[in-house]
Amino acid sequence: MASLSLATTTSSNFTDLSALLAFKSEIKTNRNNVLGSNWTEPGSFCNWVGVSCSRRRQRVTSLSLTNMGLQGTISPYVSNLSFLDTLDLRNNSFYGHLIPEIGHLRCLSLLILEDNLLEGVIPASVYHCQTLQVISLVHNKLRQNNFTGTIPPPSVNNSKLSYLGLEFNDLHGSIPDEIGNLNCDLTLLELSSNQFTGPVPPVLGYLENLQILNLRLNFS
Repeated sequence: MASLSLATTTSSNFTDLSALLAFKSEIKTNRNNVLGSNWTEPGSFCNWVGVSCSRRRQRVTSLSLTNMGLQGTISPYVSNLSFLDTLDLRNNSFYGHLIPEIGHLRCLSLLILEDNLLEGVIPASVYHCQTLQVISLVHNKLRQNNFTGTIPPPSVNNSKLSYLGLEFNDLHGSIPDEIGNLNCDLTLLELSSNQFTGPVPPVLGYLENLQILNLRLNFS
């Protein structure tokens, strides 16, 4: 890991610093070397590109590195950013699996990983983030080929979710009836351009606040 003066880093946020450096260590391509030049400067990591912190505790609340030409895997140590509210890595080239450790981020509201090269199953642990409002995995290559379908069934504890975007993937299986657990706040459900099969769950008609439902280019 890169050398860094830790003189001003307290024990309360040393975990965040370590998590950020672990995230950086998994980046194989870094356009314009932004992380290489900026994420090594002495002083608070709250001044690093793409990092926002809480004012009082100086803990990481947002990691937003959109359209930066980053290529690599997402480090599981991101899950140690216990105050993280926003993880936005859209328009990069992250590959590999969506890490199940995401479920440890109990404060996470926005999970935006669209336009990357992620693959594999969507871990059910993503629903452990009970404050999630947005899940966007659009234009990835997420796949799951077993009888449970490809969307992990959400629970009643995910009632704050307002946007679920999984379009333009290679998802298979049926749409779970448990989508009805998102009745409270779900306004956009984007599932187009996948390979879903089976009947459309009648429960979708009971989502009271749903404004946009996109299922096109499925059920062939």
